[in-house]
Amino acid sequence: MSRIFISCDEASILSTRDQYNDLSPKEKFRIKLHHGHCLGCRSFDKKSRLFSRTINSLGWVKLSKSQKNSIKKKLKDAMNK
Repeated sequence: MSRIFISCDEASILSTRDQYNDLSPKEKFRIKLHHGHCLGCRSFDKKSRLFSRTINSLGWVKLSKSQKNSIKKKLKDAMNK
């Protein structure tokens, strides 16, 4: 029989995987059980989810090939100074 209780390290991994719906029912039970008694891991999960939502809500800019080349040229010029 496998362990029911998990360490905080394992909980952080499961918490991150849970954001991508990558947990088995057994793992979901374990993470919920761990979050029930560990304030630090609950806090980590909350902050991690907030960070993911914030990153996903950003409007990404798509650069054209000429814009990319212009940036590369400016970087090379700055590095050669």
